[in-house]
Amino acid sequence: MTTFALNNLWTYLQGLSLSQSDREWLAGKLIMPKETTPDITAEERKARFLRLAGSWSDAEGEEYYQMMKHRNDDRPANRDINFDE
Repeated sequence: MTTFALNNLWTYLQGLSLSQSDREWLAGKLIMPKETTPDITAEERKARFLRLAGSWSDAEGEEYYQMMKHRNDDRPANRDINFDE
């Protein structure tokens, strides 16, 4: 979330009329550790993707997988965007 979105969320939460038990429940949710996803290998990730692409033939699925895998290779990581133009 962006800082702006977090500030809006915080303002919204402050405006709520919460009981003490509701506040404790919300606090518990906010500090709850993030669930970790199991680490998967690149081969497992590829197999999952190709399973989702089941309507394509193997060649088309493989081609699309490679395209998606390398879709950001030529894009700059941080671009300056001028909204005034």
